[in-house]
Amino acid sequence: MIIRQPLIWATPLYIIGILLGNLLSSIFFLYASVAILVAGMLLRKKTFVADALLFAFWITLGMARIGMEKEMPSENQLYKVVCLKARQQQEAMTERLRDAGLDEKSLSISSALLLGQKSGLAKETRKKYAQVGASHLLALSGMHLGIIYGILYMLFIRRIRFSEWKWFWLPPILLTIWGYAFIAGMPISLVRASIMFSLATIATFAQNDTPPLHILALSALTILLFKPSALFGISFQLSFLAVFFIIVLYQPLREIIRLRNVITDTLMLSVVAQLGTAPLSIYYFHTLPLTGAIVSVILIPLTTIIIYLGLLTLLIPIECIAWLLTIVIKTQDWIVESLASIPYTTITGLYPTWWQVLLVYLLLLCIIARSHIQWKREDFNL
Repeated sequence: MIIRQPLIWATPLYIIGILLGNLLSSIFFLYASVAILVAGMLLRKKTFVADALLFAFWITLGMARIGMEKEMPSENQLYKVVCLKARQQQEAMTERLRDAGLDEKSLSISSALLLGQKSGLAKETRKKYAQVGASHLLALSGMHLGIIYGILYMLFIRRIRFSEWKWFWLPPILLTIWGYAFIAGMPISLVRASIMFSLATIATFAQNDTPPLHILALSALTILLFKPSALFGISFQLSFLAVFFIIVLYQPLREIIRLRNVITDTLMLSVVAQLGTAPLSIYYFHTLPLTGAIVSVILIPLTTIIIYLGLLTLLIPIECIAWLLTIVIKTQDWIVESLASIPYTTITGLYPTWWQVLLVYLLLLCIIARSHIQWKREDFNL
């Protein structure tokens, strides 16, 4: 094989196949993908032909999988059962928070931030968070799981990663990651984050420096193999775009900006994530918050405290912890309301077409590719 970094190209090819299969679905593509795979194995010594057949295999597999999902909707029955069980757990834990003494508004915000339970959120609260560019805090994602993973890393992973007992610790760590994803209702963004953190933990224990793009590609491929229609969901698209732009832009931007501390790092993460998701967010929601990156610097630390206090309240439901949790939630809510009252913080009435959004992303990808080539040349010259 002459192909390098197979996951980097296999995932986009599979996505192309899903898009084509959504337009033209047929059971024929399943048979075609099997035939192409067999042909590729038989002709593996002919490198160019084998690579071309492997390209065709991933495209036809994507076309076959989306067609199978359309014709057999019952295949996602297991996922629906898991989500139903998760909602039952969410309701039980929400009641536990209520029993600890949280008022209704604090309960609704803490349930959304910690458990992904947004049914109790008032429409006005959602509107204010969206207006200041903080609506992503109310939707469970890699940031929320990363906050919890930070505890695991500080207490266990960094201490045992070179120990001979590290592999014995792997199952409970993975169980904690996926247990939280299950309790939170298995949203696509959290499933993506769970796969990435699981692979990162395994790579850490194996002392293998796996490129983040490979982990992201494998996460996308895993989700889309199981549920191809997830590609057309807003959550999937925004989640993967945000992480992709963080991977390709955060470190280069960090090299340019020499001032490094928690505030600048959080600001840079917010900027690159917003840059990656802004065109698609404008397409879907027709608004552009101008304060999103700055707000994140203020609200992410508060959200971290809320999640930690929320977990502590679930473990030890006593009034003093619930009181502290309520104070922090009300502080965050006051900040959001104050920022939302400032005029001209959001641009509304934006209605780009799909091809305009596509052109913007193609332009961004060209800039990123050119920048990475330039940085590699400079490193080589040095």
